[in-house]
Amino acid sequence: MGDGEAEREKEAGGDAAPSDNYGFDELMELYGNDFRGLDRLKLSRTSPHELGQVLVRLAPEDQSGFLKKLSDKLAGEILSDLPSEDSAEVLVQLKDMRALRILSQLEPDDAAYIVRQLDDIDRDRLLGKLPAQSAKTLYDLLSYDKDTAGGVMTPHVNRVNVDWTVDEAIATLRREGEERENLDVLYAIDGQGRLVGSVTLHRLIQAQGNQKISQILNPDVHGSCHADDSAAQVAQTMADCDCHSVPILDAMGRLVGIVTHDDVIDILQESATRDMQILHGAGAEENIHDPVRYSVIKRNPWLLINLLTAAVGALVVSFFQKQIEELTILAVFMTLITSLGGNAGGQTLAVAIRSLALGEWRRGDTLGICIRETFKGLFSGILTGLVAAVASGILTHNSFVGLAIFLAMVLNMALCGLSGALIPYVLQKMNFDPAQSAYIFLTMVTDTVGMYIFLRLGCWLLL
Repeated sequence: MGDGEAEREKEAGGDAAPSDNYGFDELMELYGNDFRGLDRLKLSRTSPHELGQVLVRLAPEDQSGFLKKLSDKLAGEILSDLPSEDSAEVLVQLKDMRALRILSQLEPDDAAYIVRQLDDIDRDRLLGKLPAQSAKTLYDLLSYDKDTAGGVMTPHVNRVNVDWTVDEAIATLRREGEERENLDVLYAIDGQGRLVGSVTLHRLIQAQGNQKISQILNPDVHGSCHADDSAAQVAQTMADCDCHSVPILDAMGRLVGIVTHDDVIDILQESATRDMQILHGAGAEENIHDPVRYSVIKRNPWLLINLLTAAVGALVVSFFQKQIEELTILAVFMTLITSLGGNAGGQTLAVAIRSLALGEWRRGDTLGICIRETFKGLFSGILTGLVAAVASGILTHNSFVGLAIFLAMVLNMALCGLSGALIPYVLQKMNFDPAQSAYIFLTMVTDTVGMYIFLRLGCWLLL
């Protein structure tokens, strides 16, 4: 059980049975009855994630009423768990005083995550009513792009000055510990706020009280990032260094925040979701509950591009219309070539995009990668082509049909391997996201060329 859930049980009355909370279906049934019979005590024991899934399904006019039944702390936990767009929509439904109380319960990075999605008027109105220091903290975070280290960091850092004694550092931790994250590592700064090293909590406790932090710090700080680095780079740094937090520095080397492991999990989840969706032409931040108009606007541009690429394939087939009329067997097996080619190319595409995202594809690797992926496709084509050729030869009693299928599958799948590696690489070199609808372009190449190869070979061998 997390700290938040344990604290809620304590607030709710102590020894609650694990089943003494609401489930999603039960809450939705109560919603159908205007939440009559809702038990506030039982509600306080329900996980924020479960409550959030209910909240986003309520009508806008019912959301504020539902949140009135929750404490500010629990409401804050729900909003920090939801996608930022959903949290922002809920926040603007609330009266300003309730919205401000909820924001004050959130970590600065979570609050900035939500406030960033508000309209300028709503954002300035709410921030203008916050205490000056809190508003400044949020404005500082909002000054960074949302996909950078500065945009996902928290300014609550475990700082200790190199000139402090161990006793002074411990006293500061006792005083401010509740406001800090990841207390197992403390970051040592100099008088100008520049990061000069780190101290583990274990080392701090073992040291003598009158020792200076400068005497016990580790000057080798691995895995720091700059505030303008991408969020993906922060995640990669944490994975490479196997650490629980990444210190974030400004242009002067001053420590301005940290990104913790839970933030990195969110970064990786969002990145994986985004890449998967845009790979197939859906909106990067689209979800299944979005309105019809929003999804249509996000999807249709790529569907229109797909229409154009499919038209190229149709044009190729039209060149062989007369031959297909004489050899209808070609039309029967044409989809076999394109389907296997698309699947083989998709496999390479997935591996290539992952390698680019994780930085495994380095300068000088391109030629070797393209050659290897081409041969992988080639050998896969030989294996599946032999099976398909034998089966089609037996079915049609025509060995030339089998030969045409075999040769077309070998050539097309070799091309698929090359295209699956090259397309995301070229997109990246053109400063596009490597996953940006790469599958649509791959399908155009493999289907168009695959059909042309098969129809050309078929005509040559059978006519």
